[in-house]
Amino acid sequence: MATSRRNFLKSASCASVPFILPSHIWAGATKQSDLPNMAFIGLGIQARGLLANFLQQDVKVVAMCDVDKTRREDGVKRVDDFYKDHPDKGTPGNCKGYSDFREVLARKDIDLVCVATPDHWHAYITVAAMRAGKDVYCEKPLTYNIPEAVAVMKAAKRYNRILQTGAMQRSSFEFLTAAELVRNGCIGKITRVDCNFGGPSRPHFDPPKDIPMEPGLDFDMWCGGAPLVKYNDQLAPRGVHNFYPMVWRMDDLFGSGYCGDWGAHHLDIAQWGLGMDNSGPVKVTKAERTEKDKANAQLGGRAQSGVVLEFADGVKLTHNPFSTFGTVFYGTDGTISVNRGKFEMTHGKELVSTYSKKGDAGSLEGALAKARKAFLTDSTYKTKLYKTKGGHPADFVACAKSRQRACSNEDIGGRAAILCHLCNMSYVRDASFDWNPSRNTFANGTGNPAWLVREGGYRDNWDVHALTKRWWTL
Repeated sequence: MATSRRNFLKSASCASVPFILPSHIWAGATKQSDLPNMAFIGLGIQARGLLANFLQQDVKVVAMCDVDKTRREDGVKRVDDFYKDHPDKGTPGNCKGYSDFREVLARKDIDLVCVATPDHWHAYITVAAMRAGKDVYCEKPLTYNIPEAVAVMKAAKRYNRILQTGAMQRSSFEFLTAAELVRNGCIGKITRVDCNFGGPSRPHFDPPKDIPMEPGLDFDMWCGGAPLVKYNDQLAPRGVHNFYPMVWRMDDLFGSGYCGDWGAHHLDIAQWGLGMDNSGPVKVTKAERTEKDKANAQLGGRAQSGVVLEFADGVKLTHNPFSTFGTVFYGTDGTISVNRGKFEMTHGKELVSTYSKKGDAGSLEGALAKARKAFLTDSTYKTKLYKTKGGHPADFVACAKSRQRACSNEDIGGRAAILCHLCNMSYVRDASFDWNPSRNTFANGTGNPAWLVREGGYRDNWDVHALTKRWWTL
């Protein structure tokens, strides 16, 4: 008797080795009933963009989950409307809305989960989903703190699941080209790296006056393991909109500032180019606070740039403010600068190629091709990095099929998150410290272990580490 998709996936989730799904299960011409079922947890602006992409993949979207009723109902409608217009992709009316992610994960028929909640929920839902036998696409930064990153990395292996972190720059050719040029020694030995993005997180402040909350939001669940703070319509804006204040991301209780936002992208590319995806820095040197920094209570009196991460080989990575290029590699023979839609390479005193904005001569594709043709020759092109096909979500779906690790798998996403949190921690604590990247803890008697965990612990037992000891009851 032929193996059904459901039984095959069930047996595969228990296997201890990678497996390959029969090609007929995932082929583009397969019956809808043979496609994997996918759920979305967290339905803000980022999730809407991801949903539009995943609806084009070989999946069936069957569940929408958000603590905001308006967003939840809108998500279901978007799926139904899409399938009405594309009956070859799915059947309208089969997508169900949920307010509690635990109900989604309890469904045995769901294979894939996209987690696009605020950062403080990422780790718990991701580990819970993997424990429930689901493969997970989780937005970046992968976790809220460093111990959570370690927990996610361990859980993916323990439960033999595919995880893709939403660090989508790894699926863009300009970043692949930059990393390959650096890794193949095309600008010599790397001496330092600049990563350019905004400042750290900020202290939490409740609104001075009570803000009425329209019905339909479970704000207690929105807060989750973080403290139950006073409702703020900037922190958790209601409904479906294009308002993107990122207040939660900048708040100490829920995010890690731009260090976790854009840092998760540009620090990740630095790790890629340096070949440090399985390691990290050994020393973190704090930034010097200006008098202006110290006087800014809204920003916590914190420096806004200047932290330096130093690796064991002596390479120093400096955090600078936003700039034209997000990541800049400095080598003994030249420089590589890269950002979205931007690339520049120098070699010696020569400008090899450049493109940074419309109006420049040539194109991004031309600038990349020129650098690759000149330096990634048959004799020098020894290190070839992971190249996705069809983009980041497509890579996740393909890897869920093949059981090969995704381009931003748990180790890559976890290590990038750790870099984000080391950077942010130095600003928040105004501290320098040594670091042990193999054990992910402070070294040489520096630092304070209490800095690594959520101050005051997790509320209502929403501690990701508890998932290794228990499972919930609905």
